[in-house]
Amino acid sequence: MPTYKFCYFNARGFGEMSRLLFAQAGVEYEDVRYSGEEWPKHKPTMLFGQMPVLFVDGEQIAHSRAAFRYLAREFKLDGGNSLNAAKVDMWTEVLFEAISKLPFSEKDETKKAELTAAAFKDHIHPKLTKFEDALKANGGTYLFGNDLSAIDILMFAVYEMLNSRHPSEKLSEAHPTLKKVVDAIQQQPKIAKWLKERPKTEF
Repeated sequence: MPTYKFCYFNARGFGEMSRLLFAQAGVEYEDVRYSGEEWPKHKPTMLFGQMPVLFVDGEQIAHSRAAFRYLAREFKLDGGNSLNAAKVDMWTEVLFEAISKLPFSEKDETKKAELTAAAFKDHIHPKLTKFEDALKANGGTYLFGNDLSAIDILMFAVYEMLNSRHPSEKLSEAHPTLKKVVDAIQQQPKIAKWLKERPKTEF
């Protein structure tokens, strides 16, 4: 078994999807969380000067999606075959494309609110609805029926991110089928333990 170290800020953000995979797999790792003050000192040590970064036996895997996909494969959460693994990749890109439309760096609050509303209307809600359609078509709790995979865990992380930042969007009302997945993920024993014990952060 490799030794793992996962480096990110003290936040859920784009790092939580990998932490949730570690939790579900029951695999130990070093959860390194840098404060904003500490980060400049460590930034030069990271391959591309950004985080998250997953260290596997000292080797760096940078970027949140690359780390997520690696762990999904290693922990046998990639759907069980090449076609399902491709679907995991596909939905990973779809979900990241959706949330990338949010104006994370916008400083003007009025403009930010307008851009956020447009992002939900034109990108996020439609893509979450597509995911619900895929869930309904497979007839189970998760994307691949009753078999939990990394994409369900990613969906939980995205839902949690959106719900904590934009509660006015009322995701549970807009996407009831998706809420069932979220509830099922929360009830997974190892993930439930992680959710209870993880550091409390705003985002």
